[in-house]
Amino acid sequence: MKTIAAAAKAAARNKTVRRIAAPAALAAARHVGPLAQQRYGEWRDRRVYKDRAVKLARQIGGRISEDTIIKGEPHIVVWKDGTAVEAFPHVDNLAKRPELAGFDPAMTQEPPQPRARRLPGRGA
Repeated sequence: MKTIAAAAKAAARNKTVRRIAAPAALAAARHVGPLAQQRYGEWRDRRVYKDRAVKLARQIGGRISEDTIIKGEPHIVVWKDGTAVEAFPHVDNLAKRPELAGFDPAMTQEPPQPRARRLPGRGA
């Protein structure tokens, strides 16, 4: 391990290596940057959708189903008395979607309970 670290330090001090590595690093960043941003955006959107679905289900005393396929895409659906109320991301004419006809209520779940908030300055 020490020899690898020593070699890396020596390469970092070498002007030729830095001159070659800098454009390669920039090219890699240009390629990976948009992909990483897209993946982060998808992850963030999914969290926001789930948060909204859970809050709505708690508000109306309903249930949720995750990864419910509508139009070939996964959605989080809020249910009340066996009827789809809202989907996240939004779906027009949700009640008329054929994918939800005869949906098995066993695939729904109670929304998780809200976490207890901790007061600032109080130990764990």
